[in-house]
Amino acid sequence: MHRFIPALLALLLVVPSNAQDPPAIRYEISWGAPNDHWLNVTMHVSAHEGETLDVRIPYWRPGRYVIQNYAKDIVWIGAGTAYGRALESRKIDRNTWQVDTDGASDIVLSYRQYAEQLDAGSSYVGQGRLSLNPITALMNVPGREAEPVSLRLALPDGWRVATALDFDPSLDAWSAEDYHELVDSPFLASPDLVVRSFEAVGATFDIAVLGAWDYDPERFIDHVRRIVEAQVAIMQDVPFDRYVFLYQFLPYESGHGVEHRNSTSVVLGPGSMVAMPESLDEPGYYFYVLSVASHEFFHLWNVERIRPAAMVPTDYSREQYTTLMWLFEGITDYYGDLALLRAGLITEERFFAQLAGAVQYFDLDPARKVTTVAMSSFDSWAKQDDPPPYTFYSFYTAGKVLGMVLDLEVRERTGGDKSLDDVMRHLYDTYYRNGEGVPEDGFRRSLEEVSGSSFEEFFDAYVFSTEDVDWDAALAHAGLRLARTPGEGSPVRLGISLDNLRITAVAPGSGAFRAGLDEEDVIVAVDGERIGDASGLPGEGLAPGDTVAVTVDRWGTERTVRVVLGASDPHYSIVPLDSPDNRQLEIREAWVAKH
Repeated sequence: MHRFIPALLALLLVVPSNAQDPPAIRYEISWGAPNDHWLNVTMHVSAHEGETLDVRIPYWRPGRYVIQNYAKDIVWIGAGTAYGRALESRKIDRNTWQVDTDGASDIVLSYRQYAEQLDAGSSYVGQGRLSLNPITALMNVPGREAEPVSLRLALPDGWRVATALDFDPSLDAWSAEDYHELVDSPFLASPDLVVRSFEAVGATFDIAVLGAWDYDPERFIDHVRRIVEAQVAIMQDVPFDRYVFLYQFLPYESGHGVEHRNSTSVVLGPGSMVAMPESLDEPGYYFYVLSVASHEFFHLWNVERIRPAAMVPTDYSREQYTTLMWLFEGITDYYGDLALLRAGLITEERFFAQLAGAVQYFDLDPARKVTTVAMSSFDSWAKQDDPPPYTFYSFYTAGKVLGMVLDLEVRERTGGDKSLDDVMRHLYDTYYRNGEGVPEDGFRRSLEEVSGSSFEEFFDAYVFSTEDVDWDAALAHAGLRLARTPGEGSPVRLGISLDNLRITAVAPGSGAFRAGLDEEDVIVAVDGERIGDASGLPGEGLAPGDTVAVTVDRWGTERTVRVVLGASDPHYSIVPLDSPDNRQLEIREAWVAKH
């Protein structure tokens, strides 16, 4: 049992005298010492009926389709009536608390949330900054997620705030149409926050930057504007009045972006690595600043509005399974790079290099022969974190390369009249505009309606089974082919993955596997010579088929095996055909044309 402590809430329960019709569910957040990293959360629930009230912290968040443990960061304080009478409460499962209402209909709950994880999907409060992803900190009332809500922040003097939500002066709070909008709207606040705005495509865009970053604001705004314009040209709709890019630059290595309905949160570092180049022909690490912005911005259509039917309505209390995450994440990744090309921010060579790298990663992954693309999506809830080696892969990569193949296939089948752009707009018009999610066969049916031809064979081969993709057949539509050349570095490989010299995985069918090497073996010598790090592994001067003696320490006993070396992975690149015809050249030109 927990007892409500009214004194802890006295300050937070003050409602401004000019407040008009506050929502029945509202939240207030404050914090104390700048280095204790605790958020104090008050939740006010009105118009409740029933002998008990359940409140629940979500299991997962948009943009990360795996069960999270947000409940671990919650310390429950208690509950009471709006007039300060204490009510009994208890925790009834992993992420749900229950209050005995004792006949009260207006109830106030209080708890603390530990906010000390600084990435694009979590929450952090500390020295001079608040980075709040509300879904990590704000509980909901099951069954009342569709009601209007508001959030007040007890900000220190001089702090500025950036968020996609609108501030309602009458409530002295940020308002949202429902819980889903609130928790899909991150906040960034700091006295050092810099916000610049621009107008484009009939909407306002805010770019909030926090942290040390050597950049030219006007050039950066121009680059972001070009991304926005290129993507709106694809989707031909702007379903918002204002959009916010939230950037945090850290002094240590970091890289993370998360999409939201009308904003995106990006965390990168160190800031010294992402300085803007003089020429975008050699963008360096700055490419990833643009790439993350482009990927996450396209999500405002694809996943935030074009949604899988399995996630409509969103239920944060359980897994919501779909075979379509390769569409929502992977094809978004494809469009992220394509938009950079069409915006004139990367060259064709860079675009083709990015695609070829994704094809190489997907094509050479042994897991591709174990897990279908559909199951890489469906099983992500269970297997994104540390699955058995060579059995699972990213639906991001799978969707990116299949997006390329499908785009070229639609162009070929329609004589260049249609493309994947038309398919994405068809999904948007057919499902989002009608308030529906995309059914499991909805993407295939949209491809068929746009192209006027069947994609059943394609999906059976490449989505629901593990057949090899005919890359050359797809690329030939645009007068291109896939070239495979020897990779840089060592010409040979043992077939193992290492943590320093400890074997963490052995590739099935490799020379190491056939020789009996195993996970947890520690390599100590090669051909009788002791080695201290991976630089001593076999490489230059050897050829595939050569044999080396590998000595390992296995549970305290050394043993030596002879390993037949395999060939290192080839390097993939996309290159022109020698003699493309006019139709192929027309398709290529339309595909990579700048907007």
